[in-house]
Amino acid sequence: MSFHTIISEFRTKLASPETQSKITSTDIDQFYNKLNGLKFLFFKKYYKKYIDNLNRLKPDPEDQNPDWTFLQIALAENEWKPTKPFAIFIHRLKYDYALTSKFFIAYEKKKNRKKLNAPVKAIKEETKPKAEKEWIRVPIPRSRPKS
Repeated sequence: MSFHTIISEFRTKLASPETQSKITSTDIDQFYNKLNGLKFLFFKKYYKKYIDNLNRLKPDPEDQNPDWTFLQIALAENEWKPTKPFAIFIHRLKYDYALTSKFFIAYEKKKNRKKLNAPVKAIKEETKPKAEKEWIRVPIPRSRPKS
C-alpha cells in the first residue's frame, strides 16, 4: 500500500498549476528515492516496470520550469496500470496469469467483436418529393407577341 500512497501523494501535488510551481528539486528527489527504495514481496516485475518507466520520465534538476505533462500522464489513475495492491492482483489474474488470462481475454475479444460487427443502422436519406423529381410543365401562351 506504500507504493500507492507515494504515487497518490505526488499525483495530488501535480494536480494543480499552483502546486506545480512550488515543487522543488528536493521534492522530486525524495519522491524518486522513496520509489526506488521500496521492497516488494509480490508482483516484483510489475512494480519494477512501473518504477523504471517513472525513472525514465524524471525531470532534470537544473531545469527551472520542467514540463510535467508526461509525468502527469504516467502517474494518472488508469485501469491498465493500477497502483492499489488488490487492483494489481486483479490485473495480474486478468492479463498475466496464463490459466485465467486465456478465458478473460477470449471473453473480451468476443465482446469487442460483437461491438465491431454490430449491424449499422441505415441512415434515412431525405428523399425529395415526387413533384421535384419530375419536370413541371409550364404552359406557354399561344398568343405570344412575335419579335
